[in-house]
Amino acid sequence: MELEKQERSVYKLQDYGIKRGLSFGHYKYNRVQPGLEQHQHKGALEICFCMNGQQHYKIGEQLYELNGNDIFVVPPDTIHSTGEFPEDKGELFWIQLLVNPSKGKLCNLPKKQTEFLLNGLLDTSGSIFKGSFQLKLILEKLIECLENVDSTLSKIQLDQLIVQLLLETLILSKKPQKTTPSIKLNTVDSFISKNLDRIIYVDELAKLVDMSTGYFKAWFKSNSGMPPKEYINRLKIDRAKQDLLKGRKVTEVAFDLGFGSSQYFATTFKKFTGYTPKSYVRSQIIKKINQI
Repeated sequence: MELEKQERSVYKLQDYGIKRGLSFGHYKYNRVQPGLEQHQHKGALEICFCMNGQQHYKIGEQLYELNGNDIFVVPPDTIHSTGEFPEDKGELFWIQLLVNPSKGKLCNLPKKQTEFLLNGLLDTSGSIFKGSFQLKLILEKLIECLENVDSTLSKIQLDQLIVQLLLETLILSKKPQKTTPSIKLNTVDSFISKNLDRIIYVDELAKLVDMSTGYFKAWFKSNSGMPPKEYINRLKIDRAKQDLLKGRKVTEVAFDLGFGSSQYFATTFKKFTGYTPKSYVRSQIIKKINQI
């Protein structure tokens, strides 16, 4: 295993005998990290599994936003980045697989089955679809297995987990995707947007849609991809960015968005943007100057 950061791990799959594999990786960040620069994976598709938080991918002029439980397939040889966005606070897994048949079998599958899986996944590239709880269990088992590949038995298990991961992903890609938010979710979203100037309590949101607080938290995360408090803070920070660029003072913006202190506001702002409020404003001014 190659450890790039304390919260990020990358495994070179060919070191484990996976001939059609490039890498498998995972990160779990408590705050945003610098964005991904433009890059490509030659001859390899990449499947990204966003467990929670947000992640952005920019391909050409198209920007894709992944939220919790979303899956996205990047086609081979495609230049992509996170655009102007950082790598976000949250958890994400990814796997990169070579598509050229001359590279050998995938996890000892027959050629026909290998190409069926990879071609099916290629057909889903450029679209976002929902994952499942079962998928996260497979991903976590895969990391555990990669950490302990020390016998023929564990290598067989590794092959089976990768095949299971790809098969489950392909099946999920064919399921009908929800495109219209529920009435209850719209009600909650509208309430939050109208009350960003104060502390918004989770129990009042639950009461708004006639749910218990515990059930509401699980329901909201399942539908929005993140816990309600994180969703609220993201909206507050989005509003704060607009207000700061209008020249308003940090303390004024903080209190107008219901934060108890400018220090807590600054801490939250940096967690979701990677900048302090003042350094964010400076970065935007410099960006505009460079565009002139």
